[in-house]
Amino acid sequence: MSIRMLIKQSVLVLSLVFTLPTWSQDLVQVKALGSHKYSSFNKTKAREAALMNAKETALKKYISSLPMAKQRMLQSGFDEMLSDINRYVVETVIQQEKRDKDTKQYKVAVMAQISPVALDIYLADNSEAGTQGSGEGSDFGAMFIARVEISRKSYDEKTVSVSETDNLVSLEETSASDGESSLDSVREKSLNVSKSGGSREQKRDSVQFEPSIEISEEVAYAVEEYLVNAGFEPMGVGDLDDVPYLDEVVDDMRSSGRMPSRMRKQFQVAAMDAGWTFLGMGTIDIGTPQKDPARGTIRVPATVAFKVWSLDDGRAKTVATVRPQVVYGQDRGSASVAETNAYNEAVKQAMDTVVSQMQQKGLR
Repeated sequence: MSIRMLIKQSVLVLSLVFTLPTWSQDLVQVKALGSHKYSSFNKTKAREAALMNAKETALKKYISSLPMAKQRMLQSGFDEMLSDINRYVVETVIQQEKRDKDTKQYKVAVMAQISPVALDIYLADNSEAGTQGSGEGSDFGAMFIARVEISRKSYDEKTVSVSETDNLVSLEETSASDGESSLDSVREKSLNVSKSGGSREQKRDSVQFEPSIEISEEVAYAVEEYLVNAGFEPMGVGDLDDVPYLDEVVDDMRSSGRMPSRMRKQFQVAAMDAGWTFLGMGTIDIGTPQKDPARGTIRVPATVAFKVWSLDDGRAKTVATVRPQVVYGQDRGSASVAETNAYNEAVKQAMDTVVSQMQQKGLR
């Protein structure tokens, strides 16, 4: 099957070779603090020790931001990574440093540059799945359907005020006499007592999404690039019999917004019949562009959800899953670029998570 048809249907069927993703060559900046407690002061040695502590802190801080399965694998080999920490913390700039004579500590504040690719290579080199060669992996199919936000109706907060007022009237009677004449008078006093209260009601925004063939096709490019960089080998979707095309999937999703269970079952049965081991399906919901005044950028939210089933025993059993998560794509001037960045980041988040989960289980 041609690449054009593969992209058109946005269903990637993969011969899986488990190496970790190397999605981006960009370094990640992480701020960190480091310290060293000394007995006798030597500035050069104290600074080097504090800097080493700052690198370790920066690496831990970055690892803590990764998907849970990936965190666990990296944390289990953290001591080994420390012996070659400059491979992962490739650059460190000291921003501030101070000698605290009272506590006998030398402290540094740094901006560290972390290499995600180096961490991915470490995991690939140390995982059973990552040592497999081309053509030795399990068959794996992955499909994402992209939806775009076409309308959002917001409701003002509804406020109900309740006011109650009581008028209290009291009469005061006065009588006086001098023995020859008398004077009677009545004085009326009025007292107002008021009570107020009420309630507030806020309705959830009404949001409508529309499945997009165009965005789904672009997502397929992102998935394919991710998998090629990770060592996957895409296969033609024509190997699956009796499955709907993307436009049929989209048509069925227009009313409910989700893929019907009967259609999902079609893909699972067809994948089982073809002898595949894994099948993954997910959605990416692209929101409308938003201004981010703090960063001076345009950002677009994307909500991604993904699930992978194992099919090797004739049943569809969940082996990896990405619960709905929100990521953002940003750009300083273009909403369309921010949107592209959003679904690229969504694909990265989903695939990075499920690959780590499956590697942790030793699946290949």
